[in-house]
Amino acid sequence: MKLLHGAARNASARNGNKINTQDFTKCFEAYSNERLQDLFNEFGSELSNIDKLIMQFRPTKVQKTAKENYHYTNDKIILKIKAAKQAAPVVFASRRIASDKAILTFLYKIDFLIARFDVSGRPEWKYFEQSQFLAHEAVDFGNSWEIHPAYRWALQPNDIQAVIDTVSLQ
Repeated sequence: MKLLHGAARNASARNGNKINTQDFTKCFEAYSNERLQDLFNEFGSELSNIDKLIMQFRPTKVQKTAKENYHYTNDKIILKIKAAKQAAPVVFASRRIASDKAILTFLYKIDFLIARFDVSGRPEWKYFEQSQFLAHEAVDFGNSWEIHPAYRWALQPNDIQAVIDTVSLQ
């Protein structure tokens, strides 16, 4: 809803009677920042340093040049989580150990990460409410992980087109 509202405001500002692509493009960064701030506000009491942890998921210089810079295999997402934890140590409010897999499950539960399956050469995505056991510690379901597109502009604010190019549509 926030994205459509921002695009409608942009269309109105240019006296347009229809929302076009440029109206959306202009509001992506603000929308992404709002969504990310909502995550921090909603889940900050559940996981310490959630803001610092999530900001560690911004793409590196090398990753920025790769189209798959927000897409991770199971092994690579665990490596990314390990690196993020080193930069921003985290503790769950329950004092439960913040293992790499527990953090993966948490990031999936809050929809920062989404599960991706490649089916017949086409990506298909699953959210936590659709399949909550995809991040289970004991089983590998053959999926990979993506950072939800709604957060990508906040993680890479200086190049909106590069972020758009990372979104798989088929």
